[in-house]
Amino acid sequence: MKKTILLAVLFVGVLFCAVGYADSQYRTALGHHVPSLVLPQADSVLRYDRSDGDYVLLNFWTSVDAPSRRQANEYTAWVRNNPEAPVKLISVNFDHSRGMFSEIVKLDSLIPASQYYAEGDTARAIIDNFGLNRGYGSLLISPEGKIIAHNPTDAQLSQYSGN
Repeated sequence: MKKTILLAVLFVGVLFCAVGYADSQYRTALGHHVPSLVLPQADSVLRYDRSDGDYVLLNFWTSVDAPSRRQANEYTAWVRNNPEAPVKLISVNFDHSRGMFSEIVKLDSLIPASQYYAEGDTARAIIDNFGLNRGYGSLLISPEGKIIAHNPTDAQLSQYSGN
């Protein structure tokens, strides 16, 4: 009897984990509306669930994850090279130190106005909500708030921005 109960509990636990993972991946699938993003800052709160007529490139990165840091730099370069493009960059960092984040923004010459720092419970909620437990990435979001690309290339950004 104890083995049966133990097996049932283990099965239910595995089932909950699988459903939670699948749900987070489903929420960021192509064609779905972007999950809402609420990010408190020192003097304001970034709230995002739909753009104001522009495409949005929502990028998640950390300085210790080389591919995501490189992508943050590439997207910053694309935005600088295409100033008229209707693409807004929102780049969210998950470093363990706000000081480290600030230094990397300066060192890499990232656009400070597009960089946001998430920590603690806020960071954990964003990671869970966007399914980032297996790595960081980026979403290209249409003006209607739908996800149209994962980790978009320069060519995709140019295609959707009309360049």
